[in-house]
Amino acid sequence: MDLSEKIIDKKEKLLDEFENLSLEEVAKKIKEIEKRDDDVVFKIAYLAARISVLNKRIQELINENAVNDNSIKETNDVSTNIVEKIIKQSKKSKDIPIEWVRVQIKETTEVNGVRFPSGIQIDVTDEDAKQMIESDKAILLEDVQSKVDDEVEKVVEDKVEKVVENKVS
Repeated sequence: MDLSEKIIDKKEKLLDEFENLSLEEVAKKIKEIEKRDDDVVFKIAYLAARISVLNKRIQELINENAVNDNSIKETNDVSTNIVEKIIKQSKKSKDIPIEWVRVQIKETTEVNGVRFPSGIQIDVTDEDAKQMIESDKAILLEDVQSKVDDEVEKVVEDKVEKVVENKVS
């Protein structure tokens, strides 16, 4: 018998001790027997049994929610189930893409708890950029860059025209 078989056997014995209890009661009892034995195999079996109980409890919660999925829910219903809250939050963040904008800090400022010294360039969300620009703490670099690009483009066009004129002449 190898180590994994010993662990599985001990885990099953631990779970069999509490087979007629609810999952919540089993979870409490499993926590209580943690210090019952100092054997390494027992400790690993204890952890495996605890994981098994937690997995069953999670599956039970998921099944409870799946049964209610077909029922019509009110929009004002405030959910107390943490799984539903996490799912709702993850859906919201995927629906709205985050727009990033590059700004240059004019004076030392703080953005989302991070302090930035004047003169540096940072990428911030569109919303943060608007707040910083309105409070005159930053300038939008994309506007500055587009002006520079326009000026460079004009200079290049002028030089190209001069070269073409010189070749034609």
